[in-house]
Amino acid sequence: MRLAFPAGARRIALTDADRAIRELTEVLGGLRHDPAGVLEPMAAEVVETAIEGGAFELALVAPEGADPAVLTLVAMEVPDGWDVTGAEALRDAIEDVGGPDVRETRALDTELGPAVLTQRVPGVEQGRTGERLTLQLQGFLVEPGSNRMLLLTLAGPSARGWDVHQRWFTELVASAGQR
Repeated sequence: MRLAFPAGARRIALTDADRAIRELTEVLGGLRHDPAGVLEPMAAEVVETAIEGGAFELALVAPEGADPAVLTLVAMEVPDGWDVTGAEALRDAIEDVGGPDVRETRALDTELGPAVLTQRVPGVEQGRTGERLTLQLQGFLVEPGSNRMLLLTLAGPSARGWDVHQRWFTELVASAGQR
């Protein structure tokens, strides 16, 4: 599967956690001064959480006019019979049982076939329970001729520039094509 990552997205492979932590710390250091030495533990938490979630790659996304966000890529098995109907069924299921933070879902046509996009925005419920208030966009893309699906998740701790991230993410998902 081919994705057209826009300029400014720093991709980091997660095959070696220590190396990924060093790379992410370096990238974060280019975005913000770190006199207290908090960037390495922050990078370690991001990398370890991504790996625990099954991600094989992440990217730090910091487009102009937006606070940084982290994109993770996770390979998953495709449900049997995936097609436009399957994409719509997944979209409906996410809306029905995805939780109170699911604000919007939609299907998007790509060169590979239908993709499903989800926007998750924390609400009062998450604040009351002490959960992290992280904005998320998720995209489910199927790789034709295989039994693999790619789950892309863009997570940001800030709403500043979220509209920029939404455009960036939609363009990334829409760019999906054959290698």
